[in-house]
Amino acid sequence: MADQAVAPVRAGERLKSLDVLRGFALLGILAPNVVSFGWPGMAMVDHHVLGDTRANYLGHAITSTVFLGKFMFLFAMLFGAGVIVYAHKYDRADEPTKLSTGGWLWHRRCLVLLFFGLIHAYLFWYGDILTWYAVAGMTIVWWIRRVRTSILLPLAIGLYLLGTTLLAGFSAMGLWAVQEGHISQDELLGGGTEREIIAYTGTWLDALRIRFTSTIFMHLLLLPFFVPAIVGLMSLGMVLMRNGVLAGQKSVRFYLTTGVVGVVLGGAITLGVFALTGGGHDWRANFMWQPLAQPVGIPLALGYAMLIITVSKTPMLNFISTPLAAVGRMALTNYFLHTLLCTTFFYGYGLGYFASVEYPQLWLVIGAVWTVNVAFSLFWLRFFRFGPFEWLWRCMTYGKLLPILHTPSTAVQSAG
Repeated sequence: MADQAVAPVRAGERLKSLDVLRGFALLGILAPNVVSFGWPGMAMVDHHVLGDTRANYLGHAITSTVFLGKFMFLFAMLFGAGVIVYAHKYDRADEPTKLSTGGWLWHRRCLVLLFFGLIHAYLFWYGDILTWYAVAGMTIVWWIRRVRTSILLPLAIGLYLLGTTLLAGFSAMGLWAVQEGHISQDELLGGGTEREIIAYTGTWLDALRIRFTSTIFMHLLLLPFFVPAIVGLMSLGMVLMRNGVLAGQKSVRFYLTTGVVGVVLGGAITLGVFALTGGGHDWRANFMWQPLAQPVGIPLALGYAMLIITVSKTPMLNFISTPLAAVGRMALTNYFLHTLLCTTFFYGYGLGYFASVEYPQLWLVIGAVWTVNVAFSLFWLRFFRFGPFEWLWRCMTYGKLLPILHTPSTAVQSAG
């Protein structure tokens, strides 16, 4: 009985819709992230830092409206859905031993994720999100998974609105500090553009010093503001998983209809609010747009999700869903691969292109990384059951070496 309680999810038990969605989210999140890889923090809200050109403005506008916030939303929602999938066999059990084993394994799983996230954040890239998800998962998410849907849905909405309100208030405080002369706009967003350029075009130790400061700021000051919003999104993912939406259990017509409505309605709302906040021309308005991007973009993000599930349920579109599912099955590995490829390309201890690649060349970088993600995932999964970091995560969670090579049965399941 105890041995059954600590068995990891097998390849054949995976839900294709979740893998495809996760792969889509992993690729999409690179678009806003590549700016923070390749430019000082100020570039996230002021496209003039990249160069005062129409191409840079259009690149910033597309990133802000089509990508910013939408894919972080999807990732958090999928994390919540994953809680339901992970806990299913434990919540079905009547034995208290199984229930306690499930909770212990979940917290150990999150602790390993926190370990990965802290190393990633402090040693390689300050924009890491794994730490945030691990903290949310360890502190709140596991305990609210069994709350009734009639309570969980309003709780999700309330937590999300609380988090975004706190973030908006934090942004307003930052702008007030700049206006009063307490800090500069550069210091508000990363400690100084010139200082960042010098550090990230220098040695690995130069980058480490400034990254440490940025990461401490993110973890000590921003984490308390972000956690309620993240938990709200994870809770929404639990609700959508329970009612079968994220599991792909509805009809293709349902997903296609809701997807089109979500993209059209969400796109109109997003563009309207973006225009009302200055259309990307003023950095102050852009700074306030950041916390608004996620709640305003929820209909658009849900529209994306519904259309991608439509793709996953349409056999003639397997040429799209199969690569996305492969990327999604190796999401953790591919997330780290983003960092490896981008820091090698941009930072001084690599090719040294930091603060020198503008739009539309940034789109070429994004396309190149996407190509590597897809090709590497498809190739790796021909021989192995899990990505390298997914396998390591499982081994550290269960405290034993798990098989990674395909057997004939897992190869058939993987192909299906």
